[in-house]
Amino acid sequence: MDNKLSSIFALIFILFIALISFWLNQEVKKELLEDEKNLNNAADFYLNNFTSKHMNEGGTIKYIITGKEMKNYKYSEKTLLLKPKFVKYENNKPISNISGETGEIINQGDEIVMKENVILNRLPNNSKKLMSLYTYQLNIIPTEDIVFSKKAVKIIQEPNIEIDGIGMKYDRKENTIKLLSNVKVHYENTQN
Repeated sequence: MDNKLSSIFALIFILFIALISFWLNQEVKKELLEDEKNLNNAADFYLNNFTSKHMNEGGTIKYIITGKEMKNYKYSEKTLLLKPKFVKYENNKPISNISGETGEIINQGDEIVMKENVILNRLPNNSKKLMSLYTYQLNIIPTEDIVFSKKAVKIIQEPNIEIDGIGMKYDRKENTIKLLSNVKVHYENTQN
C-alpha cells in the first residue's frame, strides 16, 4: 500500500512539474513574440534631412531626392519619406522638381511615389515657360523618365492656360503629357 501511495504521489508530482514546464514554455514564447513585434515596428534605418544623388555612367547628375525624414523597415518593401523633393537634371541643370508632404521609395528606387499636396514644376527655359501640375499623388519611374497619376490633376501653363483632368502620364523620352479622362481646358486670351 505504501508503494502504491508513493508511486501515485511521484506520478502527481511529475505531472505537476510537466504542467508548470508547459506553462513556462508558453509564457516565454509569448514574450518572444511580443519582443519580435516591437522590433519589427522600429525602423531598420532612419535619416534626418537627407540628400541622395543619382548619377549616370558619365558621372553627371540624373536626379536628386531630398527630404526631412527617411525611414526603412525590414518587413516592408517601402522606404517612407517625409517632405520629399525629387529634382530631375539634364546637362547638370535642374529641369523639373516634384514635392509632396509624404512619399515612398518602392523596390529599392525602381518607383518613387509622392503623396499629399504634390506639385510638379517644369522649370522655364529658352523655349518653354513655367508649367506646374497639382495632384494628390504622383508615381515616378526614374529609369524610364515616366511620371504618372491616377488622381485628379490641375496643370497651369504660364501665362494663361489651365487644364483639369483625371489621370495623367508624362513620358519625357517621347516628350508627351497625356491626360486620361474628364479633360477641361481654360484659356484666357490676354492680348487685346
